[in-house]
Amino acid sequence: MSKLFISGGVVIDPEARTSLRAQVLLENGRIAAIGSLTAPPDAQVLDASGCYVCPGFIDPHGHIDGHVYTGELSLLQGITTSVGGNCGFSPVDLAAFLDAQESFPIHQAEMIGMCALREAAGVTDPFRPAGEDQIDRMAQLCERALCNGACGVSLGPAYTPGSSILEMQTLCRIAKSHGRSVSIDTRMNSMTDLDSLQEAIDLASHTGCRMIVSHFVYQYGVGVEDEALAMIDRARGMGVDIVFDSGMYKDWCSSIGAALFDPGVMRANGIELSHLRVITGEHIGAMPDQALYEHLRACHPHDAVSVNTGEARAVYAIARHPLCMISTDTGAYLPGEGHPQIAGSFPRFLREMVRERAEMGWAEAIAHATCLPADVLGFAHKGRMRVGCDADLVIFDPEAIADRADFPGMGRPNAVPVGIAYVIVGGEVAAQNGKTTGVMAGRALRR
Repeated sequence: MSKLFISGGVVIDPEARTSLRAQVLLENGRIAAIGSLTAPPDAQVLDASGCYVCPGFIDPHGHIDGHVYTGELSLLQGITTSVGGNCGFSPVDLAAFLDAQESFPIHQAEMIGMCALREAAGVTDPFRPAGEDQIDRMAQLCERALCNGACGVSLGPAYTPGSSILEMQTLCRIAKSHGRSVSIDTRMNSMTDLDSLQEAIDLASHTGCRMIVSHFVYQYGVGVEDEALAMIDRARGMGVDIVFDSGMYKDWCSSIGAALFDPGVMRANGIELSHLRVITGEHIGAMPDQALYEHLRACHPHDAVSVNTGEARAVYAIARHPLCMISTDTGAYLPGEGHPQIAGSFPRFLREMVRERAEMGWAEAIAHATCLPADVLGFAHKGRMRVGCDADLVIFDPEAIADRADFPGMGRPNAVPVGIAYVIVGGEVAAQNGKTTGVMAGRALRR
């Protein structure tokens, strides 16, 4: 494995919230030294003049799930580790999945999903609870997945409204017994519902698990974000282990055939057809009328739509909270399709929150994207600028880093960000100046 020597940059330590002009030596996939160093004669030298050097970004909530193109888009925005299997959807055979991920653009960890477990146990109706025997089968499969390296359990009651408290508590207790986190895509009972957040808090309180509330801005960024954040703070003050991830966009997306877009669910949440934009498939860019909505639901249920119901101020109010892990909610799309979060999330976070809005300093912002998710998810050797930690790094120009992606019909959702000079995965240069190098140094992360 090659040696890399990074010179001329400012090293950001997100744990200590400090910066230092120093050189960095990477060797055998690890950080070998940080300080006033001389380049070894056999090292490849990277010039980081004018740039910050920091740990690679960790995306705690994605849906890459082995999709190479989506992994490349994540890499190009500085992500070196992504957690998949979220919102309840994952492979059930985690051993086979992880075995197939040993050569990938970035590192991947995977959760075992409740929706997938329900289906494997024979629960086919998302509006019905699992029976006793089915819960037993779900528990067996969940236990097996965690033993085979799943980094946690993901609950998806938003997609399976019939999910019972019993089945979710069962999975939470199994995760707790393995020392793994639980993520939850909370229910969508109504537009301004906070009972769903209380349900997540109660699950964590009653089972003792560490709970991650998924894409917080998409769930509660509709004018109730301040109250929702206060609920999180109160719960933590009472000893509940609960945190959350959130992104940098107010418009969320999902497949048009999902239970989320059943007419009754849409009415309860105040979602109107005028809020929708098709972001994949032959009708990409269209804002559906009733006829197109019914056609898509019947004939193209896997086509995705974005939903414009959130409030812009909520994005920033949530992102600046000290417990917020920055996430993408990225998914597998074809080139030119999808939500701009697939290419722009992390550069957008740094551009808006630090350079433009001055909501936080660079070291604090980088902590939200590195050591915070590493601590929550138990990645002891990632997200840190320490000797011996994994050599997953991002080198970027703080004055230039910016997202360029936009929604179909308004721009290119896969537009590559600017200002990122290098992305290093496993000690290898995987991306340089907005282009991948062909290196596949990403590995499966097994817990």
